[in-house]
Amino acid sequence: MAAPVKLARTIAFKSAPAAVRAALDDVPGVVGCIPGATVTATNPDGSHAATIGVHYADAGVRFAGTVRAASDGDSMVVSASGKDGPGTVSATGAIRLVMRADGAGTSMDVQAEFEFGGLLAPIARSATKIVGPHLLEAFGSCLVSKVDG
Repeated sequence: MAAPVKLARTIAFKSAPAAVRAALDDVPGVVGCIPGATVTATNPDGSHAATIGVHYADAGVRFAGTVRAASDGDSMVVSASGKDGPGTVSATGAIRLVMRADGAGTSMDVQAEFEFGGLLAPIARSATKIVGPHLLEAFGSCLVSKVDG
């Protein structure tokens, strides 16, 4: 099996950790900050049905799956799994968010890790290495906008 794709970024907020934490409690809002991602339903077990569409050049893929969030103090892990419609590629991933006070504001380290399976897994891995950093940047900008206004 190929090594997972790993991405990392630090996000700076002007707001205190409590305000950032409150925003993270809105899981559909957090998922909605990932470009192309949408929570479609909340499941009875507290997980969420979600979709994400990712495009690179003329190609694209839309995954449907499940998102779960778990928090522990100043950290949160958002994990997801899904597959595309034809079933040619599956994905699992986790985004770990760790907050810490930074002066009057908050810094949040974001570490994401994704694994792919199926016929098109090599293409999905390559595309994620290219578009992933841009998606993470857009995710961070959206969260900062939600928290800091």
